Amino acid sequence: MNCIEVLTNEIMYKLNRILLIALFLFKQAFSFAQNCNCSISQVENNTVAPCALLIGKVDTVTNAIGLRNAIIQANADKGNHTILIADGTYQIASTSWFPYITGSNIVFRSLSGKRDAVILTGEGMKNVSPKVESGFYIVGNNVTIADLTIKEVGNHGIACEGDSLFVHNVKIQNTFEQMIKGTGAGDGADQGRVQCSLFEYPAGVGPQFYIGGLDIHKGNDWLVNDNVFKNIASPSGSLAEHAVHFWKGSANNIVERNIMVNCDRGIGFGLGSSRSDSGIIRNNMIFNDGEGLFHDVGISLETSPSTKVYNNTIFIEYRNAIEYRFPATTDVIISNNLTNKPINSRDGGKAELSTNITNAKSTWFQDPSIGNLRLISENTEVVDKGVSLAEVVDDIDQIARPQGTKHDIGAHEFEQGVGINRQGLISKYFQVFPNPAKSKLVIKSRTNSNFNAEMSNFLNQKIASFKKESTTSELVIDVGRWQAGIYVLRITSQDSTSESHRIIVSKRD
Repeated sequence: MNCIEVLTNEIMYKLNRILLIALFLFKQAFSFAQNCNCSISQVENNTVAPCALLIGKVDTVTNAIGLRNAIIQANADKGNHTILIADGTYQIASTSWFPYITGSNIVFRSLSGKRDAVILTGEGMKNVSPKVESGFYIVGNNVTIADLTIKEVGNHGIACEGDSLFVHNVKIQNTFEQMIKGTGAGDGADQGRVQCSLFEYPAGVGPQFYIGGLDIHKGNDWLVNDNVFKNIASPSGSLAEHAVHFWKGSANNIVERNIMVNCDRGIGFGLGSSRSDSGIIRNNMIFNDGEGLFHDVGISLETSPSTKVYNNTIFIEYRNAIEYRFPATTDVIISNNLTNKPINSRDGGKAELSTNITNAKSTWFQDPSIGNLRLISENTEVVDKGVSLAEVVDDIDQIARPQGTKHDIGAHEFEQGVGINRQGLISKYFQVFPNPAKSKLVIKSRTNSNFNAEMSNFLNQKIASFKKESTTSELVIDVGRWQAGIYVLRITSQDSTSESHRIIVSKRD
């Protein structure tokens, strides 16, 4: 072997080591992030568990100057920092300086884990054009923002150009423009996750029409789940933008288990000729009492081909609950939705519709005025009337579907005397606990029958199968070596009774 070959091999060895370390750090950060989860009820009650993610150098700050200096240092180091923020109010954004994050692998979260105890502000909800004032402007990748409040800023609560933004248990209030903005710069911000958060205008209306919850341009592979959106409503001029909107070349996004109350528009994929392809909108509840100056459609697909709209509940005053528009909107499937208004094509849109109910009454629901569109009783028009959908394994409360012989229609799977407790998911046939699981996952048959179990990852790829044939009533699965994340467990008994459960596997302490 000559000197050039030796040198080349050494360089390749070092490059491979660098790539392996980078991949490990990314997977570690992603896995830790996946451990931060919640239910929509916890968001409504402000009881979401905080995120424990730590990356790299850890700084604790107690005032606005300290926070600013920590951000400057994290950017100078090109990332790999965790910034823990002590309880208090931090006036950190202005038109002369605001958090502009160029580093990657950076975590911002409250030290106490209490969302309402750490408040990051700008100089007020007011027009700052042509200058800019955002709570965070993120250019780097793999940035986490968790367990804090952002409010009173002249542009966006969070603006993002980088990939893999993770937002958990954040309250965003009183922004003069959209609350989270995927700017569309470069190739767009991809693989974002926004969960367990509250977006609202507490006064009941926004400052202008150019506002929205999430407004994502050129965003691919986002997951927006278990959030509450309130009063994203325009005071004059025109409609506000959607509570959640993907467009301008977006694709493969999932919006699930969110509640939207008195927002001018609910969920939008695409707008006019601006595309958003191949997404899923499922298990959301959208309510609008029609008392605002403007109100529009619950779910809108405009130039959004191959999109699936499943098991949403919509109760609004606008003439249509769901609209699919324009000739490029094709290969759309709209199934198992429960609405009080029609589902209609406009301007040449095409979709396959099945098992939707469009004559819902307010008396069917627990408390429509606050967006609680859960069924109040075992409605025979709704319960067990849906079709089975491979992409829908649970409901808005993460209760496994089906609870009866078939899926229920709408976002809520009605249960008779069963639900979620701290030990895990309890259903009519099986108990699965603990959930989250760190080392062992137990599946217990309530009827002592034998059963088969199959575990898939979040992309619906089968990763393991199990069989219980013993005389004991339970099966114990060792998950201690599994990668932390979200899995789907499907259990089938000897008599073909089948249930699905969403399982969280977390890292050991």
